[in-house]
Amino acid sequence: MKKLFVTVLCVVIFAVSCGNGAGNGTGNTARAVSSEPVITEWAKQNKINDGSQTAAELYELAKAEGKVVVYSISSRISNIKQTFEKQYPGIIADVYDISTNELYEKITREIDAGVYNADIIHIKDEDGMIYTEMVMPGKFTLYYPGDIASHIPESSRRYSMPLYVELAQWFYNYELFDGPPVSSWWDLTRPEWKGRLVMQEPTQGKTYLINFTAFVANADLFERDYERVFGEKLVLSPGCPTAGHELIKRLFDNDIVFESSSDSVCIAVGTPGQKGPGMLGWGASSKLRKNESDGWVLAPINMTPGTSLHNQNNLYVVTNAAHPNAAKLFIRWMLGETDGKGPGFSPFNTLGGWSVRDDVIPAEGNPLLGDVLTLEADPAWLYQNVPEIQDFWTALQAGR
Repeated sequence: MKKLFVTVLCVVIFAVSCGNGAGNGTGNTARAVSSEPVITEWAKQNKINDGSQTAAELYELAKAEGKVVVYSISSRISNIKQTFEKQYPGIIADVYDISTNELYEKITREIDAGVYNADIIHIKDEDGMIYTEMVMPGKFTLYYPGDIASHIPESSRRYSMPLYVELAQWFYNYELFDGPPVSSWWDLTRPEWKGRLVMQEPTQGKTYLINFTAFVANADLFERDYERVFGEKLVLSPGCPTAGHELIKRLFDNDIVFESSSDSVCIAVGTPGQKGPGMLGWGASSKLRKNESDGWVLAPINMTPGTSLHNQNNLYVVTNAAHPNAAKLFIRWMLGETDGKGPGFSPFNTLGGWSVRDDVIPAEGNPLLGDVLTLEADPAWLYQNVPEIQDFWTALQAGR
């Protein structure tokens, strides 16, 4: 049904096999054929697709609505609620911190039932599912305030209004290691790391399953990196058609320890006062901010051939939302307002998080995003191929 839905909508379709690439450096990137999302009459009437209204204009309209409801995947949404309500008295921000899978299930169930409780959705869309299933048919509407969007590259807002970027990053405990103990994904497959790698179970943490799929999209990069690391040609195991599949299998065979959340991963790795030999953990780069707040001793690792996909957090207006003007005002607030300096964005401008705006100064201590090795893969290709990698992972588990 998922693949049929994509075809019917004429979203970006790629004629590539599991062994062909769909990302940077693969040499096999296919040309995309895209279709524009539906713009509903509701969106037009409420000027969601306009973007010209100022914060002052929206505030006058939003006061009559008196409320905005936000479903967010970040606990930091409570901080934004406080600063928003202080800046705009008379408007209550009703915010909910919900995990990604729960949020998507909740909002789709509500919309299908004709219930429009949420005004704003803050969620990631690493595999293009949100764009394909919610934006394209007009269930979500993209709001681009003109004065803010002008500071964001078109490539970053092609499918969504981006809030900020983070990565899925490997961490080490800097009390136990003088520096990064590994530098390549293939280093993690060495015997000395058996049972010393910790992450969320990929089928429970969608980010990691999507990044596994990106290994396949960039399989030739990983094959060349193997040859660089080990000085020999990569020999694929039975059932592994690409270097991406081979890496996934070897990681699995190295007895990864699974935790329930990114926080749990970082606690296992970054709690101070541990004795050796130490573990490595794969978690959200934004967790680095908790070194200060929680006393962790995490340090990030820049991995070859790429640390992870860009993990972009996005903002959407729910079509038919009850408080459209308050929604637009709150989105502007989260994005840092016209000059990017507003306190609504401050909770996201931290270590391990990067604004996509060209007028926002990165948090102190953050490397430039361009200096971090990352992977690329088209969201539409990922949307079609994630199920195959999930089946591959399940088969590894079943064969143990």
